[in-house]
Amino acid sequence: MENLKAEPKNIICIPTIANYDLLEKNREKSYEKNLNPCPCCGKAISNPKFFINSIWGDSAYPFADKNKYKDAWVMGVGTECQKKFPEGYIFTL
Repeated sequence: MENLKAEPKNIICIPTIANYDLLEKNREKSYEKNLNPCPCCGKAISNPKFFINSIWGDSAYPFADKNKYKDAWVMGVGTECQKKFPEGYIFTL
């Protein structure tokens, strides 16, 4: 079994647009196109260039944290939305 840590330090909430209805509408359109939505605005991302370490689906933790956590995964972030994150949270592949 993997040695999973409890939870990362320096967790932040993923910054989302204020209009929840628009966020959900954008997500639905993304899924209809079989594309992943940006976690911030919900718009479809066809070829993500920017990524975050996501945990619990609504939070992010710093890229430099190389530990493994339960309920954590990498998510693509839109080009404009990546600017909403503090330094150290966005990375490229």
